[in-house]
Amino acid sequence: MAESAEDFSVHRFVQALFEDLSLTLPSLGCRFQGTVTPSALTVRGLQLFLKNKLFLLFADLASKTPELAVKFRPSTSGLDLSLGFFCEPFDEEQTKTFPAWDSQIFETFTSLEGNGFRFLLPTGRPIELGPPVNWRNLAQLYGGEANGKKVLDHFMVRCQTLIDGLKQALEANDSPTVLRLAHTLKGASRGITAQALAEAALQLEMLGRSGSLVSGMTLYEGLLATHREFVTWIHDSQN
Repeated sequence: MAESAEDFSVHRFVQALFEDLSLTLPSLGCRFQGTVTPSALTVRGLQLFLKNKLFLLFADLASKTPELAVKFRPSTSGLDLSLGFFCEPFDEEQTKTFPAWDSQIFETFTSLEGNGFRFLLPTGRPIELGPPVNWRNLAQLYGGEANGKKVLDHFMVRCQTLIDGLKQALEANDSPTVLRLAHTLKGASRGITAQALAEAALQLEMLGRSGSLVSGMTLYEGLLATHREFVTWIHDSQN
């Protein structure tokens, strides 16, 4: 069945792409570093098709350099959004010879900030954010409302322990521990359908994977704010 165009979140799309790349490209001898700023931007297109195209292109780029640093920047271009990837190092002529390069989709660019490639997609409609936890999905996942609540109660305790551990690891500049704890928190959050918490944890996981914790406390404050909103919503919804 052919994929249909859909509206999707730019932030979530690039986060998922960078997560997959960070797990896979080191096996090619490349250390992938990526940063994605959270935003409410949406685009319309073939999400899976684009992700596969980008994955193959980054694999080609990674095969030619021992360390590839990538930053993502969205920008407005008329009625479209330009999704740009700043790559260091980046050889424009070599990139255009890669098997995954598609001139009908991608174009290279040069700027004062850096060089890389980009592509355009129509701006999508705003996507309404769901609640911090989807109660129906939680009940379906764990065989009933009572079981779902037990899992959630256990998560609440574990989540606080992981958050406290992340603060200690950031203060100690301990990248491996930040990576491990953030990865655990991300998986646990996804397990109870708390997507906003999972995304905040993913930001710290990616930072820990990069080995540099320069912006760690800023991301941690964002995680704390998301966690406070999560706890407040759970408390209010149960009363």
